Amino acid sequence: MGGGFSLIELVAVMVIMGILAGAAVVTLSSATDNRATMAAKQLVRDLTFARQRAVATGTPSWIDFDPAPGAETWTVKAEDPVSPATGYADATELTDPATGQNFVQTLGVGTFAGVTLATADFDLFTIVGFDWMGQPWTYDGGSELALVADGTVTISGGHTVTVEAGTGHIFHTP
Repeated sequence: MGGGFSLIELVAVMVIMGILAGAAVVTLSSATDNRATMAAKQLVRDLTFARQRAVATGTPSWIDFDPAPGAETWTVKAEDPVSPATGYADATELTDPATGQNFVQTLGVGTFAGVTLATADFDLFTIVGFDWMGQPWTYDGGSELALVADGTVTISGGHTVTVEAGTGHIFHTP
């Protein structure tokens, strides 16, 4: 009577470990998809906030996306209500009223670990803004232009957030 394990015991342990490993993979991939869904919902909230703020204050609000690998951020900005004629060029970063922190969202870290910002396209630019009527605009580096086609932001996992041209309505498609 040796103190070793029988072949049946070893096979049973290996089968159990295989089942647990499979469950862990499913859980981890599910967690990343949940984070991507949360990021898309956060983006919808931030875009909606910018739009509602522009309507409420009569001062344009903007969201500036940086989809470059390693950056993957969006920043909510607003024009100076005292001197709104200067436009996007003088827009400053807002403070998030919910957190009291700078209104910048970064993907790939913390709550959004494993999530990427694949694209941001607003008539070929990465900036979208809203005027006092909630209508969407983009910025081409020199001037503000009314959004001609629906703008989209794609987040990993196939999540797309759309800003409708003309109306400014915002929605998420998983």
